[in-house]
Amino acid sequence: MTTRDEDGFTTLYETHRAPIHAFLLGRTSDRGVASDLLQETFLRAWRRWNDLDGFDDDRRRAWLFTVARNLVVDHHRSRATRTARDEALAREQRPPDGHDPGAAEQVALAEQVDRLHEAIAGLPEEQREVLAMSVVAGMTSGDIASATGVPAGTVRYRLHQARRQLARTLDLEA
Repeated sequence: MTTRDEDGFTTLYETHRAPIHAFLLGRTSDRGVASDLLQETFLRAWRRWNDLDGFDDDRRRAWLFTVARNLVVDHHRSRATRTARDEALAREQRPPDGHDPGAAEQVALAEQVDRLHEAIAGLPEEQREVLAMSVVAGMTSGDIASATGVPAGTVRYRLHQARRQLARTLDLEA
């Protein structure tokens, strides 16, 4: 790769890193996984730079988001397999009754966190995606609209619906 190619790739990375990371975070709900998938997305872009170099910016963005989406699908497939395996092992290795779970506060907090994760996981994918991009990545509705190709008004509506559903699910409505 020439210096010009490296500069072009650096520009590509800096331009698309945040929206793609937010997209991945919205799809996985896990910062570590999202970061790993982001790294893999740009590794594939690096390997295909000769092809991408000839694309305009919109086509590059579409290519990157397609790769990211495919990586998420692969991740969910492998996670489902791991989960099934882990559940089978856990059934075989259950601790005896009377196991002390820890301090009451830790248990209550863990239950609240579990409820929140379940509530977020229960949102439709479109709502989860824009919620993560807004809350975690700090993106505006315009930024999210640009990254996802969805109108800004639709993004705002999905955010409203996601927040409303979370409040309902978590019994936070006044």
